Amino acid sequence: MDYYKILELKRDCTDADIKKAYRTKAISWHPERNEGKSKDIVEQKFKTISEAYYVLSDSMLRAVFDQYGEKGLKNGVPNGSGGDIPAWSFTQNPTTLFAEFFGSFSPFADFFNGESGINNLFADTGVKKGHKCEAQVISLYCSLEELYAGCTKKVRVVRQKLRSDGVNRFAEERVMSVDINPGWREGTKITFTNEGDEEMKRETGDIVFVLKEKDHASFSRSKDDLCYTARINLVEALTGCTVNVKTLDGRTLSIAVTEIVRPGLTKTLVGEGMRQPRDTSKKGNLIISFDVTYPDMLTDTQKTAVREILPM
Repeated sequence: MDYYKILELKRDCTDADIKKAYRTKAISWHPERNEGKSKDIVEQKFKTISEAYYVLSDSMLRAVFDQYGEKGLKNGVPNGSGGDIPAWSFTQNPTTLFAEFFGSFSPFADFFNGESGINNLFADTGVKKGHKCEAQVISLYCSLEELYAGCTKKVRVVRQKLRSDGVNRFAEERVMSVDINPGWREGTKITFTNEGDEEMKRETGDIVFVLKEKDHASFSRSKDDLCYTARINLVEALTGCTVNVKTLDGRTLSIAVTEIVRPGLTKTLVGEGMRQPRDTSKKGNLIISFDVTYPDMLTDTQKTAVREILPM
């Protein structure tokens, strides 16, 4: 494949050119916009466009592709220092990539704004959007375990539906299934286009779920990293200890602490954090900090012993 040709770009294109090309192509070939066409053809085209954008927007992948082409990128090539640049393959979910770029799964969400918005994208095509009912925005709370592994949430929603007379409305209650992909962050929006309120002479509104992260008893999150505070006593801080951490997927990590725990000391476990939304085979880091508990009091004998043991 020629990724430049797929996105109709020149080889000296800028990052802005790449984003603009992907924006146009991804909207044009989004499955929601091509329901009358062959599903297999549309999905393959959408995936190919996503792969081209992913490669060209990554400086390292683009450099390998420019020099060795698709074959070199996917088979691996020498790095010029006696080693190899490993083989690469496109394992990302095109729909997730689209959602990260636009901020929504739907290419027709009414709340899109800014440079990458749908209104600007179709500004010169004659497409005019009518008055639309206000989107129903619902906060969707998830635990860290749910965001780590992914899940499906069942949500009870009430919306206003038009009666057969096209004027009066009634409340309809329904249960909606919302799929949460591994690694998604707080603030991610999942849009159900035209599934919201109805009103006379207006387009049906959307239902927008916004992810919210529940507080966790053991961890806090910083993007793809997890932060954990180990509580140890003064003896353990001075002489060493083992910290056991139960992970979000149920494993127990045993971390040996052999150095003296001074204020501000942290230990980082690479690859033991949250799954990364663009590539769930990769993870962030687990960062361990320490909270040292001091004794409430010491006897005179203990104080003397401490002074004899520790240098002043």
